[in-house]
Amino acid sequence: MDQFDDAAAAALGLGRSDLRALNLLEHGPLGASVLAQRLGLTRSAVTALVDRLAGAGYVVRVAVPGDRRATAVELQPATWSAFARVYRPLGEQVWAATNELTVAERQAVVDAMTVMTGAFDHVRARIAPAAPAAPDAPAGH
Repeated sequence: MDQFDDAAAAALGLGRSDLRALNLLEHGPLGASVLAQRLGLTRSAVTALVDRLAGAGYVVRVAVPGDRRATAVELQPATWSAFARVYRPLGEQVWAATNELTVAERQAVVDAMTVMTGAFDHVRARIAPAAPAAPDAPAGH
């Protein structure tokens, strides 16, 4: 998967953090601070990242309804086309590889992947550094 992400980023002319940001935005617009938190980057690094993606035509900054000072980052229609060019062949290959499986065999694959994902999540949570306290939270509380 990591090698595929490298190839996808290269095919789209992006760095890995840029691709990760676009993948996060597939679910809808996000503010820069949310992107920074989810990507593990500083706010200034995300500003530069968004500037790059906007300059390449992948994203646009949009107003946040109800907050005239806030903006969010949203995918452009061309990004969906670029994603289709890169990810559709993967989907077709996975479909072809699983099409001949019985329902029970597909369920076994899903179950195994669910267990493996849980194992990754469990260990990741154990080894990840503790999240810093919120700026307004008193120390030790």
